[in-house]
Amino acid sequence: MTSSRFTRRRLVSAIAGAGAALPFLGRVAFARQAAARAPNRPLIVTSKTFAQVREKITGAGMAALQNGGSALDAAEKAVNVSESDPLDTTVGYGGDPNEEGFLQLDASIMSGRDGCASGAVAALENIRTPVSVARLVMERTDHSMLVGKGALKFARMHGFKEEDLLTDQARDHWREWKENLNPRDYYFGPKDRPGARPAPRTPGDLEDLRRRFEDLDSITLLVLDGHGDIAGATSTVGHHFKIVGRVGDSPIIGAGLYVDNAVGAAGATGHGDEIIRHCASFHVVEKMRDGLSPQQACEFVCRRAIERHDGRPMFNFKLVALDRHGDYGCCSVRGRVDAATKALTGQGFFVHDAAGARLEEGRGLLPPLTDEELAALPWR
Repeated sequence: MTSSRFTRRRLVSAIAGAGAALPFLGRVAFARQAAARAPNRPLIVTSKTFAQVREKITGAGMAALQNGGSALDAAEKAVNVSESDPLDTTVGYGGDPNEEGFLQLDASIMSGRDGCASGAVAALENIRTPVSVARLVMERTDHSMLVGKGALKFARMHGFKEEDLLTDQARDHWREWKENLNPRDYYFGPKDRPGARPAPRTPGDLEDLRRRFEDLDSITLLVLDGHGDIAGATSTVGHHFKIVGRVGDSPIIGAGLYVDNAVGAAGATGHGDEIIRHCASFHVVEKMRDGLSPQQACEFVCRRAIERHDGRPMFNFKLVALDRHGDYGCCSVRGRVDAATKALTGQGFFVHDAAGARLEEGRGLLPPLTDEELAALPWR
């Protein structure tokens, strides 16, 4: 009798153990299946979809790889293109300033090959290519982040030249915002634009709000090189007309960027404060570690953000990811509505691999905010 109970107990234990092992075995099978395929590399994936610069960005990254550079070299050189483009209002030179009319830039860079080493700068002024300063923070200091005056002093120490990053176009955009911010202040617009509008009242006003809300194009860029090493980089001016000293997700490792050679990489763009709250990029990489594909992992984190706001988030962000085999994906909290078909589509992202450079469509989980919801937002 005792022997029989012991046997049954062992049988039940064995069945329970096998059940607990199923998810693990599934992850192993997934990894083996992925490893059996020829890896898709080199590969560059970026959130940047600005038509005038996206191919230049990934082209610069691919050129760095073809010239013998590492994934880290490619990430830096690619992001430098966006940082130096005067038409890009969300990154570096030409970007919209903070509320007082000058730029404070954030950037980060991360290397999977070097044990997930990272560097970042925040609220950096007068330096055109902050991601290059971030790389030196990683390689030439025992720190991970420098900010403000300390970051600027460090940049000057390493030969970076200060310059005025505010273009005439960005200055005009800032001045228009300032003149229309408050009907009780002492700023006036030009005579052909009389008065101040504290809230949107015309289709043009709402369209400007929608453009700013849906402008998720601060840059995050991920690279898988021919050797299987992974790197990533981010750079941004932050929110249009942000509070002086505000720091967003881009320089926060685990929020705006995370890289792990053993798994893959993820990056974010959009409402940086929400991205920080969800540790979004780290979360995506960890879900890939659990066996989800890059697309599934991006969707998981976006859904989590939606659930935490009771299904009605008043913000948007976009996640891009790749894994060590060269699979990739993209998802945004809110998508777009196709003008012709009225179907919900995802925010775009840009891919460059052996098949060429191309714009692809990610998945959007919720439709855009309505005009009424946009008008109710606390920022203008």
